[in-house]
Amino acid sequence: MPTDTTVAELFDLAIECEQVCEKLYRGLEMKFSHVQEPAKFWGKYAREEAGHARFLEGLRASSSAEKLSTPADTSAIKIAQTALRSSMENGLRKIDDLEDAYRLAVELENSETNAVFEFLITNFSTDKHSQRFARSQLKNHIANLTLNFPSKFNSIAARRAIKAMG
Repeated sequence: MPTDTTVAELFDLAIECEQVCEKLYRGLEMKFSHVQEPAKFWGKYAREEAGHARFLEGLRASSSAEKLSTPADTSAIKIAQTALRSSMENGLRKIDDLEDAYRLAVELENSETNAVFEFLITNFSTDKHSQRFARSQLKNHIANLTLNFPSKFNSIAARRAIKAMG
């Protein structure tokens, strides 16, 4: 199905997705600011999302005007639009405890938005080193949620015991 949405607009959507994710993690950082380890963890995730947005901005800036004006991949557009429609603000309002936050993060990190990031890296990065670096960063970012979450909060019971502020 043809689309009027350009690659430049797809980049804009993907960058906005990364910025929304950064905002979500900043919100989690604030909700758990009373507990150092989780707050620090969420802050690190927010910085990584900001880094993803900067990477995409650089990728867009290095792409030719001709390439940016071509029609974008329809499935990538739908994924990005769907991600933006699912309100992170509502997600933050539903966080009662650290378990809710953890589940929201797992859902977010396992969503298809990372497929859009991967699509843009694959199709618009001409530097193989940058492609490998970005993919590695993305994989580490996803894995860190389960592998590097503060160990004393690894159980559901421990996460349920930590209530969110505000």
